[in-house]
Amino acid sequence: MRTRRIGLKYCGGCNPKYDRMQATESIKKRLEEKVDLVSYEDPDAEGTLVVAGCPVACVDLKPFNGRPLWIVTNLREVECFIETMDNDYILYG
Repeated sequence: MRTRRIGLKYCGGCNPKYDRMQATESIKKRLEEKVDLVSYEDPDAEGTLVVAGCPVACVDLKPFNGRPLWIVTNLREVECFIETMDNDYILYG
């Protein structure tokens, strides 16, 4: 089964409501054989995960047009992203 390459982009961190770095480490650990988080600038990334620290999610999304985009703004959404990647891996792995 293949590992998905997902670009990672953080917001500017001006008003974080949770620990974005810890959340990202949790994603990496729990999806370690399914998802490889790479630079959002990686041309081989099949999509981008934006880790925003609050619901405003003020990251400029224009550079990510044309490919899948996932935005997480809290720990519940982090869990949803993990579940989505787990389910996609089972279906399309």
